[in-house]
Amino acid sequence: MMKIKDYIHKSALIVLVPLVVGLIMEVIVYMQTGGHLIGSMLDVRNLVRDIGTTAIIAFALSLNLGSGRFDLSLGAQRLVATIIGGNIALRLGFNGTGLLLMAILIGLVAGFIVGMIFITFRVPPVILGLGMAMIYESIAFAGSGGRGLQLFGASDIGMLVNPNFTMMVLGIATAFIFVLFTFTKFRYEMQAMRGSQKTAKNSGINVFRHVVICYTIAGGLVAIAGVFSAALDGALNPVLGMSSNSAVIAMTFPMFIGTYLSRRSNMAIGIISAALTVRLFSVGLASLHISSALNTTINMVLFIGFLAFLANRHIPDLRKRERARIKEAHAKLRELSVSS
Repeated sequence: MMKIKDYIHKSALIVLVPLVVGLIMEVIVYMQTGGHLIGSMLDVRNLVRDIGTTAIIAFALSLNLGSGRFDLSLGAQRLVATIIGGNIALRLGFNGTGLLLMAILIGLVAGFIVGMIFITFRVPPVILGLGMAMIYESIAFAGSGGRGLQLFGASDIGMLVNPNFTMMVLGIATAFIFVLFTFTKFRYEMQAMRGSQKTAKNSGINVFRHVVICYTIAGGLVAIAGVFSAALDGALNPVLGMSSNSAVIAMTFPMFIGTYLSRRSNMAIGIISAALTVRLFSVGLASLHISSALNTTINMVLFIGFLAFLANRHIPDLRKRERARIKEAHAKLRELSVSS
């Protein structure tokens, strides 16, 4: 019972992070513009959609980054899954749910292929990601005749822009990640591989199976984010030259914050809290009429500052212990000099 209470207490502290950021931004926005951070139901609907896209991509990033790999093909997997899967679903006359499921299927296959190539040919993750990104971008472009996925006028897909549907899908994805990182051996395999893949393999963990699972699930998750983005914009256009990565790389900030917060609870809860925090901050900057370029600059500066904090957060404790050792050594030297 105590463990459950302690877990709830730690999770509640994570909830405070977006609440504090939202309150600070509300005060700043009110003082500068006289308006509110969230002023209408349209703002709520947009916030829900943004959180859904941000959190799901951050989930996908955490799967491979948690094991020490950065999959540079994730953006292209999102593109090919949404465009190819979406067009197949439209031709078959599927509704919004069918389109989403078809995109997830293509995304799972795209991620599985990347994972199988990685474990079969042992190509370094960065090189593999670059190559597969260009291949998938070309497939999405050629497979759609350069038109991408056009949802304007498509029938029976209105549910994809419904915030309740977004929240339901986000809830399912969050529950899946929560169970995966809490009640399965996947969590322990992830922690072991984060330290050393060689040590994990020697301890009996099937490293190759774990890698394929990470790539496959990540592909399915980014497909969900791609469908939501296409539904909101009415279309998803194909791009070439690694441009597909921008939508994914932008989510590394909430992913790192979520990973840091997850130390007090769970990866799923940490990333949801981080996604809400980052989106409230961005909404606040937009309410202050700050340009998108300056908005991106501020976010990236904060991102680098956060990484610097993560890299150096142990230094004060190390210096404190070092000063204690020096003080103890000087005390012993004084004792020896007095006794002699």
